[in-house]
Amino acid sequence: MQIYGLCCVIENKETPIPLQNVVIEANIVDMITEVTISQTYKNVEKDPIEARYKFPIHEAAAVCGFEADIDGQRKVKGVVKEAKKAAQEYTEAIEKGHGAYLLESESADVFQCSIGNITSGQTIVVKITYVSELKHDSETEKIRFVLPTHIVPRYGSSTSTSTSSSNDGKILEPDAVLYSKEANFYLDLTVTCRMTSIIQSIESPSHKISTEMNIDENPKISKITLADQITYLEKDFILVVKSKDLDQPRAFLEYNPETQTNCVMLTLVPKFSLNTTITELIFVVDRSGSMSVEPMKKAAQALELLLRSIPEDCYFNVVSFGSHHDSLFPKSQLYSEESLSEAINLAQKMTSNYGGTEVYSALKWSFENSRNDMATTVFLITDGEVWNVNQIVELVRTNEEKKDGDLRLFSLGIGDAVSHHLVESVARTGKGYAQFVTNSERMDKKVIGMLKNALKPPIKDYEITWTDNNFLESNKNEESDMMQDINFASDNTSSSQNDIFTDFKVQQAPYFIPPIYPGVRFIVYCILEKNIEPCKVITLNATSQDGPIKLDIPLDPVTLQGSIIHRLAVRKLIQDLDDEKSFLHKNPKNAGKNISAKEYIVKLGKTFNLASKHTRYK
Repeated sequence: MQIYGLCCVIENKETPIPLQNVVIEANIVDMITEVTISQTYKNVEKDPIEARYKFPIHEAAAVCGFEADIDGQRKVKGVVKEAKKAAQEYTEAIEKGHGAYLLESESADVFQCSIGNITSGQTIVVKITYVSELKHDSETEKIRFVLPTHIVPRYGSSTSTSTSSSNDGKILEPDAVLYSKEANFYLDLTVTCRMTSIIQSIESPSHKISTEMNIDENPKISKITLADQITYLEKDFILVVKSKDLDQPRAFLEYNPETQTNCVMLTLVPKFSLNTTITELIFVVDRSGSMSVEPMKKAAQALELLLRSIPEDCYFNVVSFGSHHDSLFPKSQLYSEESLSEAINLAQKMTSNYGGTEVYSALKWSFENSRNDMATTVFLITDGEVWNVNQIVELVRTNEEKKDGDLRLFSLGIGDAVSHHLVESVARTGKGYAQFVTNSERMDKKVIGMLKNALKPPIKDYEITWTDNNFLESNKNEESDMMQDINFASDNTSSSQNDIFTDFKVQQAPYFIPPIYPGVRFIVYCILEKNIEPCKVITLNATSQDGPIKLDIPLDPVTLQGSIIHRLAVRKLIQDLDDEKSFLHKNPKNAGKNISAKEYIVKLGKTFNLASKHTRYK
C-alpha cells in the first residue's frame, strides 16, 4: 500500500516532519479542473535537511506548475528539464550546500517533491499545480471531481511500497516512512465552479460541505468549502456538480500565444442506443486483504447486481483473486437458473480473505480460457492497489490485439481510496471504460449502464474532420506534400531520428479515437499548427452494426486564450507515446523500427511545462 507524507533522513533514520499547513484551491470550468496544492513545513532540526513529500494525483492529470517560497522572502519557480539532467543538477546543488528543489513522477499517478538543504528554522511553502479532465458520473448525470485521500495524509506509521518499474535517473526512492501523530492545522479546501451554463446542484457523497451559490449574483458561479474542520482526508474528497446542458456535444477552441498554436477540444456524452449481441461475460473480482470489509461488501453487491442483469443467451464466469485465483466454473457457462443461483450464492458469501493482490495471473487465466466463438467482455472489480500496473496493461493490450476487437475490458473501482492508475489504464487499453463508486454511494445506474454497453458491439471506423483540408487523413495516407514540421521544441535541438516522421500540421490526441459509449463522456483533442484554422463545424463520422453515424458539432464562437486545453491534449499525446499507440509508433513509414518516444516526450514536456517520467521540475 502506498503511504504519502513528509519525512527526512537523519543519521540513516527516517524522521517525521509535521506539515504546518495544507491549502488546496481547485477551479472547475465545465469538465476541466485546475488544482493548486500548497504545503507548508518547517525544519525544526538543528542541521540542514533534505525533505521528501510524496502525493497522488489522477493518472490523467498534467502537472504544469511547481514553485517554492522560502521564509516568504525568496521564490523559486520550477522549470521542466530532461529527467537525468534535472537529477544531476539537483545532486550537484545539494553537494555544494545550496538549496535545491526537484519534483518528479514515481509512477503515472504518484509524484514526489524533494527539497534539499533546508536550513534550521526555515519555513518552506511548495505549490504544485495540475490540470485534469473530469469524469461524467452516469449514476447522477453530473461531472465528478475527485481529490485523492492522501493529498493530505493521515498521521500514523506504516511502510510504503514502490510502484515504479524503472528509476530512469530518479533521485527519490520509496522508503519506510514514519509520520507525526499530531497535526496543528486544519485543511483549507476551496473549490470554485465557473460553468458556461446555470449550476443546478452541487453535492459531495464523501464529506460535509458548505456551498455558496450565485456568486456575484451569477447563477453560473459557486464556491464550495469543507463544513467540518479536519486535519486530513480520511477518504477521497468527491464533488458532483450538475450544470444545464453540460452533457451536450460541444467543441472549444483555445489559442496559445506562446506556441502560436490552436487546440480544439471536442466533448460529448452520447445518448444513442444500439442492439445487443451474444457475449461472454467474465467477472474478475478482487478479494485481497486491501478490499477490507466495506469495499468487499460493495464489490459483492456490484457483482450480484451484474449477475441478476445478465441476458439469458449469454455465457458467464466469476474469477476471484488475491494471492491466488480460482474460477466458479472451469469454462464460462450458459446463463440458466442453476448457473445463476450458484454465482449469486458465491457473491453473497464473498469476503476479502485471498491475501495479496495478484491481478495479472487472474486476468491471464481469464483471457486464456475465454471462448473463441463469440466476443468476450471482462469486468474487473477492484480497489486497484497493485505494484505491477505496466505489466498488467501490457497483458491486456496483447490479448485485446490478439482477439482483434472481440475482447473488451471494463473496470469498476471500489472504495473510498481507489488507485485510479490501474483502474483507468486497463479499461483504456481494453477499449472499455472505468467507473468508480465509494463505499456509501449508489451504483445501480452506472453498473447496469456498464453492463448494457458491454453487450453492444463497439462503434468503429471513427473519423473526425477538424479542418477544411483534412490534414489528419493526409497524415495517415503518407502524403508528404501535406507534411510540415511543427516546432514544438522550445529550443533549436535537432532530432537524432531524422528518418522518423514525427511532425504534422494536425495532431489528434488520442491518435486512435476512444470507443464511444452511451452515457460516458467522450473527449478528443486536436492541436493545429500555426496559421491552421479549424472548421466552423467539427464532424464526427463512425460505423456501427446498425449503420453509419454522423454528428456535426458547431465550434464555440469564443476563442479561449491560454494553455490549459493544450496541456490536456499534450498529456494525451504523452500517454499515447507511453502506451506505444501514438502517431509516431503507428505511422506506416516507421513499421519495423525500434521507436524511442523519450526525445519527443522531453520536447513536449519542455515546451508545455509538463512533468512526466522523462521530465522533471528543477
